[in-house]
Amino acid sequence: MKALRPTSILASALALAGLGLAGSANAQTAEPATASEAAVKPSALSGWMFGYAPFDWHFSDAKKENAWEPDEQKHAYVWLIQAEKELDERHVAGFAYFKNSFGQPSQYAYYGWRFRPFDSMPGLFFKVTGGVIHGYKFPYNKKIPFNNKHGWGLTAIPAVGYDFNKNWGGQINVLGNAGVMFQLNYTVR
Repeated sequence: MKALRPTSILASALALAGLGLAGSANAQTAEPATASEAAVKPSALSGWMFGYAPFDWHFSDAKKENAWEPDEQKHAYVWLIQAEKELDERHVAGFAYFKNSFGQPSQYAYYGWRFRPFDSMPGLFFKVTGGVIHGYKFPYNKKIPFNNKHGWGLTAIPAVGYDFNKNWGGQINVLGNAGVMFQLNYTVR
């Protein structure tokens, strides 16, 4: 099976989102809505954030920690695509698909909390998510805590971010003591 490039996955996800938006635009009734009615009705995707993390930075090299791990292991290129729903002002839930540091396709389904602690900086936020992670399989299953040899585990990921405007933002995800991931976000309003 041919490996997908991160850019082709992102392009496919954006195309599907565009088709969904086009389909909802065609499904409108024949009666024209007034400007105030259109402003009140949010989009079907309103409150969804779509994220793309094109790279990360590891604090150290991938070192062999156990005799059964491969020799000369190196970190693979890491990328992530994500869909997250804002449940209310503080609560979020989402799903991320990514390629982990060892080249394994991985998934993360989570629930979390987002905080905006400073009124003087409304764009700044802190976020903590926790959930089920899958993909760190043998021989790399012990590289993250609370993980089994089949690649199923539990994890928590803190992040700090900033919303540049009502739609675009960025965040830095802290990946334990392994590294950080840089992410660009688009939120549908």
